[in-house]
Amino acid sequence: MTNDNTFALQFNKDICTQCGICADSCTFGAIQFNEYPEIDINSCRLCGTCVQACPATALTMKEAPKQTTPTCLTPTHGIWVLAETQDGTLAPVCKELLGKAQELSQKLNQKVEAILVGNNIKHLASELAAYGAQRIHLLESETLETYIEENYARVIADLAEALHPEILLVGATTKGRGLSARLASLLKTGLTADCTELNIDPETRLLHQIRPAFGGNLMATIITPDRRPQMASVRPGIMQAIEADFNKTGEIIQHDISDFVADKRIHRISASKEQSNGISLNDSRIIVSVGRGVKNPETVRQIRQWAQQIGAVVAGSRAAVEAGLIEPQMQIGQTGHVVSPDIYIAIGISGQIQHTSGIGGAKKIIAINSDASAPIFNIADYGWVITAEEAVKRLLTNTI
Repeated sequence: MTNDNTFALQFNKDICTQCGICADSCTFGAIQFNEYPEIDINSCRLCGTCVQACPATALTMKEAPKQTTPTCLTPTHGIWVLAETQDGTLAPVCKELLGKAQELSQKLNQKVEAILVGNNIKHLASELAAYGAQRIHLLESETLETYIEENYARVIADLAEALHPEILLVGATTKGRGLSARLASLLKTGLTADCTELNIDPETRLLHQIRPAFGGNLMATIITPDRRPQMASVRPGIMQAIEADFNKTGEIIQHDISDFVADKRIHRISASKEQSNGISLNDSRIIVSVGRGVKNPETVRQIRQWAQQIGAVVAGSRAAVEAGLIEPQMQIGQTGHVVSPDIYIAIGISGQIQHTSGIGGAKKIIAINSDASAPIFNIADYGWVITAEEAVKRLLTNTI
């Protein structure tokens, strides 16, 4: 824990009233209060919530130096989508991003292009074309058979530096989060992570990268005026994929990367798959999600039993994950998955923006909560004011 003078968030002890509001307001737990606030610079996201909350203005944020001259002088072309693969198939988020790229391309009059990286993956090019890619950049090599982030980032960055794309979109998946950050560093450009919307400003023709900010309390629009490519990552389930048309064909460019040298510092020793019993939140039509209002593991066990009866998957809020009731990979919300099921059943979830930002695509929301004033009822299609324990008891016995 430290208050670093070089860090953007600064604290003035002389005017601090020791009220502790800053620590209470921090969504990320980056401020500990021991007589005075102590800032953990490794946990702080520089969201500014504590600055706004501090009544004494003892916390301030340094302004970044203004860029006075544009650094993007090379002509740029193309809206690129990184085609992530999973076990030899295209990841669903890739198809979603291609759909959004087509929409953006109509406003910029630029081609939609995909980057396909790996080994023995050329057969996926036709599927990329079916989902809207007009040009597919193929980077195939035995060296890229195994996914190693450093190697993938280097070959993609080399291609981007050679061809100068205008926009590069990446899925905010387990792979995509690290890869996109590494790419942005190599390309010396900005990256807006976890966008929920993308649009083109008709006047400046810049990409508007829109995402929740300040703990989910407002939506921020971010631009990259002076660097290229304009980079954004998008969570799976946010964008809509277009219907595949396998009559479409795309230009396939197989780039020669025979001289690529892999990072010798990194070798994969072994790989194993985590058993998930085939559960996929992104593909689930019905999701039952538990929150802070579900008090104990026995109630969760009963909810799982009922969910199995109706063919649903059980997930949870961040509070349920932190309480050890739900597995971390099944978390829904701002720091978890974004889902779009036909039916979303929230049990014991209050409905704060940090959670509801992950369920905006649900067709129907059913809320079960003992607090009639809980915010979840404001967005629910159907509500039931009842404790989680009593609700699951009645659901299991069909005595609603």
